[in-house]
Amino acid sequence: MHFMLRNIFLAAICLGLIAGHSLAEEKIITWATNSHYPPYDWAVSESEYAGACVELLSLIAPKGYVFRPVVVPWARAQEMAKRGEIDLLVNIRVTPDRSAWLDFSSNPTFQNPIVVFMRKNKAIPFKSWDELKPLLGGTTLGDAFGNGFDEYWKKNLRVEVITSMSANFSKLNAGRIDYFVSGYYMGMAFLAHSEYREQIVALGTPISNNPIHLGFSKLSPHRDVLPEIDRKLRALGADGSLSRILKNQLQKIADNPQFVFPE
Repeated sequence: MHFMLRNIFLAAICLGLIAGHSLAEEKIITWATNSHYPPYDWAVSESEYAGACVELLSLIAPKGYVFRPVVVPWARAQEMAKRGEIDLLVNIRVTPDRSAWLDFSSNPTFQNPIVVFMRKNKAIPFKSWDELKPLLGGTTLGDAFGNGFDEYWKKNLRVEVITSMSANFSKLNAGRIDYFVSGYYMGMAFLAHSEYREQIVALGTPISNNPIHLGFSKLSPHRDVLPEIDRKLRALGADGSLSRILKNQLQKIADNPQFVFPE
């Protein structure tokens, strides 16, 4: 009896050592995202994100890997990825500039239409980017829009770039800018619970309607997992999971807006 108990005890120790060894062998993928971009992603502490990004990553983690968040401002996160200090950027739009230092997933994470927001009493029947030329616009630092608009506005438009969406909406409401370019879902989620919700509208024609992706730093040692992640993304898109995740996050914001937009 004592011999049997001794063997069980030794086996348990060995299993514990094996489990501990396996845990130690797990590889870490550091990642960051936009800390002010609900419903896709937002920071809830100095070391934690919430939103669709977290739900997504839980479903696509490669075998033997864990994801570790790095919460920094979005512009800084992109600079860190350029230098290889962060492995992965989540929910990022593909642009020619970013393609020079990121390897993007072939399959998207979520849809992210980009629109022009204006004061309701100044709204125009927006059909062409050229209509923005006489106006003063606003964007948020670190944002990119795709569809050629990034290159267009830098060459042709007067645009002020500042650090936050809320500050841009405040400037727009006060008449200090004429329009603000941002993601439709994020902007509408913010406006639904802001004092500006009756004064500001999204114009009907999107700037772009390109989806967002994952992007591995070209300097990351973990780029080889991208094909596996891509397969999982393709499956999640095909079975409707990506749409359900986004819808779920929008509902969470509607039910508890102060969690995302604290007073």
